[in-house]
Amino acid sequence: MAALLCTQMDSVIYEDIPKTDAWMRLIVFFPSSLLLTAALFIPPKDQAAAVFMILFAIVVAGIIFCIIPVKYCILDSKIRIGFRGSIHFDIPYETVVTVRRSRWSTVGINLPANMSQANAVEIIRQKRLAVAITPTDQQVFIGYFEEAFNNWRKYRGQTS
Repeated sequence: MAALLCTQMDSVIYEDIPKTDAWMRLIVFFPSSLLLTAALFIPPKDQAAAVFMILFAIVVAGIIFCIIPVKYCILDSKIRIGFRGSIHFDIPYETVVTVRRSRWSTVGINLPANMSQANAVEIIRQKRLAVAITPTDQQVFIGYFEEAFNNWRKYRGQTS
């Protein structure tokens, strides 16, 4: 199913599957683990509360698990950030100003797959929030983006 994610209409220029590090796994599973541990200490007479906490822990883990990207694609006319299932977030080149190495303090939409600043990339958009992602290789991602973005500009200039 992930292979179908980047093959709609546009040609794929570059595809990246981000690595998830131990810190990100901890962030994903810590809230649920905490809720499950708390459910174990609920007295037996409050079984409904314990069941509710367990279900809530599963929902929290599921939501957090689903919002971690699984694929970054640079296409002919957009950047696509893919999540589990067929859910994706597209960033059309019309809205992109630049893509650069991320700084420590970013304001915008943060969609990291790991906590390493070494891989962080920031997509700066016109009149919209910036988007921070963590491809496997920052320099390779930026290089492919610049090539695709420049080709898109040339093509757009010829057809306008």
